[in-house]
Amino acid sequence: MKTSIVVALLLSFVPAPAAETYDEFSMMRAKSAGIVVDSAGNPASQWAWRPQGSDRSVIRWAAPKDWNRPGDGLEHFVRDGDWLYLDGYQNLSSGSYNPQRVTSEQIGDGDCANLQPLPSHNGQQHYVRWTIPEKAYCLIAEGTIATPQGVVRFRHRQVWSPPTTCQTRFHGAVRCVRQVESWWDDNGHPFELRIERSQDLGKGLGMGLAIRSTVGNGKPIDWRAELRNVWTWT
Repeated sequence: MKTSIVVALLLSFVPAPAAETYDEFSMMRAKSAGIVVDSAGNPASQWAWRPQGSDRSVIRWAAPKDWNRPGDGLEHFVRDGDWLYLDGYQNLSSGSYNPQRVTSEQIGDGDCANLQPLPSHNGQQHYVRWTIPEKAYCLIAEGTIATPQGVVRFRHRQVWSPPTTCQTRFHGAVRCVRQVESWWDDNGHPFELRIERSQDLGKGLGMGLAIRSTVGNGKPIDWRAELRNVWTWT
């Protein structure tokens, strides 16, 4: 009886597993980079994070052939508490910064049901929970992006799934989280669905572990790519 009590007491003091956080999967706090290749193994895209302190970071995506040109569409992220917020987009070719501001946001379950409004955070978009929940959740944001050419209206729907194991072509079994997103805008065309895709993020590896796009530039596609190389830069 005494042995059972001692064992029970010891088990009660076993620390709970540490909560996993978004930066472990995105690698946004490191000067990290990666190359994504298509199904034929051809370099298709490249990404790199540029941290700006402990709670801010900028990511650039571009075709590898364009990497030495000034980058456009650099996404600026800000962490505050248990949320990572998207603030806007920077175009180095023109020297402009395009702030993005939401007019409404909702959060719901993994089926995008049971939606509830999210309080405003100075108009910045709630992009992802910092501490990764055990259940999938949905985010829907609507708002505008101010550009030199005029104001663009957008709608962004995301579903984030809890960590699991992804089987990958180049890295074997990897701890991963999945983002499924759809994007609507009226940037030079009627308001319409422009992007629909899923992206897996690999723990300790970063962005683009696996990507599948079903809508691109407003047209149905079936495009797949996987993360091949990752590195850090100075």
